[in-house]
Amino acid sequence: MTVPIAAPTPTPTPAPTATPSPGAADASALPVESGATAIVFASADLPVRTTAYIVGAATHFSYAASAGYDPDSVAQRFTETGIRAFREDLFWNALAPDWDVDGAHLPTPLVTFLGKTSARPLYIVNNGNPWILGASPPAGDVGQAAFATYAQHAVAATAGRDALYEIWNEWNRNAVRDKPVLVGPGDALDYRASLYYAPLAARATNAIKQVAPGAKVLVGAAGDDPGWQWTLDVLARGGAAQADGVSAHIYNHCANTANRTATEAIGRLGALHDKVASANSGRDLPVYVTEWGWPSGTASCSVSSAKIATNVPQFLLHTAALPWVAGSWYYETKDSGADPANIQYNFGLYDANYAAKAAQCAFADASALIAEAKAMAVQTVDGGLTVIRVATPRGLAIVAWSAVSGRQGRVTVGGTAAYTSRTLCQASGAASADRSVTVGEMPVIIDVPNVSRLGVNARLL
Repeated sequence: MTVPIAAPTPTPTPAPTATPSPGAADASALPVESGATAIVFASADLPVRTTAYIVGAATHFSYAASAGYDPDSVAQRFTETGIRAFREDLFWNALAPDWDVDGAHLPTPLVTFLGKTSARPLYIVNNGNPWILGASPPAGDVGQAAFATYAQHAVAATAGRDALYEIWNEWNRNAVRDKPVLVGPGDALDYRASLYYAPLAARATNAIKQVAPGAKVLVGAAGDDPGWQWTLDVLARGGAAQADGVSAHIYNHCANTANRTATEAIGRLGALHDKVASANSGRDLPVYVTEWGWPSGTASCSVSSAKIATNVPQFLLHTAALPWVAGSWYYETKDSGADPANIQYNFGLYDANYAAKAAQCAFADASALIAEAKAMAVQTVDGGLTVIRVATPRGLAIVAWSAVSGRQGRVTVGGTAAYTSRTLCQASGAASADRSVTVGEMPVIIDVPNVSRLGVNARLL
C-alpha cells in the first residue's frame, strides 16, 4: 500500500458571506398589525428533505376490467395531474404457486401501464393463498414461511424503478372477513390480531431484504385503527424491525360532519408519528400515507364535492411540509363504478369515465408546487390559519388557507417587493394595493420572486 505525502495545511479563509441572487430584495419589513402573527424567514431557515415527497395515487390494474382501469387513460391522467407514483396489488393467490419470476403472470393491464408511465410503483404483497395449506390467512409458521417465499418472488418479478413494497393491505380488517370491526390489537382467538401480523411482516421484510437489500419495505397499512393501537402493537412486537417505513391509512368520511376534514386527518397522523419511535424500540421511521381521500356521491358517508376540493390540496400540501411524512397515495385515481350510492365506487379524482372531478385541479396545482419547492415548513396561526413557508427556484412564497369552515384569514406581505397571489386553480395572480391577501378554505399561493428574506403578518379573521 502506498502512503500519500500529506499536503501542507492551508491557511483558514473566513467563510464568505452569502450573497443574494442578482436583484434579490429583503421583503421582511412588516407594518405593526394588532392581533397578527409575524412570520419572517429566509430560504436557509427551512428544512430540506433528504428525499422528495412522493405524490401518488391508487390504481386497480389487478382487476382492471371490473374497476374500469385502462392503461392509456390512466397514464394520461397521471401526467396531467402530477401523479408520480402508483399503488397496486400483487395478489398471491392469483399468481402462486407456479409463479413466474420473469413476470409472465403479472396482470396484462399492469404490464401495459408500466410501459406507458415512469411513475414509481408501490406494490402491495397481498392476500392469502387457498391453494397452500395454512396460508389463508398465513397466520402460522407454515403459511408465513410460504408467504415470505412469495414476497421474494414478487420482488424478483417487479424489481426496478425504485419500487416500494407494502406487507399486506389492512390485515386488521381483512385477514378474516365478515366479522365486526376489530378495535385495538385483538387477541389470539382472532387472526386479524397484531400478534399474527407482526411476525408475518418481520419475516416477509427479512425475506425481501435477502434478495433485494436496497428495497424499501413498509409495514402497517391498518384500516380503521382508533388510537393506532393495532399499528403500535405491531411495532412493539418487532414487526418493523427491518422496515423502512410505517404505512398508514387515514380516512374520516364516516366521522361526524365537522370532522370530515384534512385538519382532523393530519392531527391523527401526527398522533401516530409521535409514538412510532417509542413503540419501535427507539427507532424512528417515516410515515407513508398509502391511502387517504374522501368519497363523493349520495351515500350517508359521502362528502360534498366542494369540501373534497378543499380537503385534498390542504392534506397534500400540509403533509408535504412535514419532513416525517415520506409521501402519500390518494385513493384512488378514478371512480371504480358509476353508482353514486355505492360508497366504494366514488373515491376517484376522476369519475368512472375519466372526467375530472372537483378536486382534480387543486390536486394537480398542489402537486406542481410540491415538485417545484426546494424546502417547506408549516405552522398554524390562531388555531385555524395554516401557513406554509416555501423556498422556490424563483424566490420565496407563502401558501395559506383557513382550516375553520366559514372563517377567512388574512396575510399581509411585508416590504415593497413585487408579488402575486392566486387561489389554487386560478390561471394567474395579482397583487392588492394594501399588500393584504384574504384566504379561505382553498389554499392561496403568494409568490414573491427575487427576495432573500420574506415577512408576512398572518391572522384568522
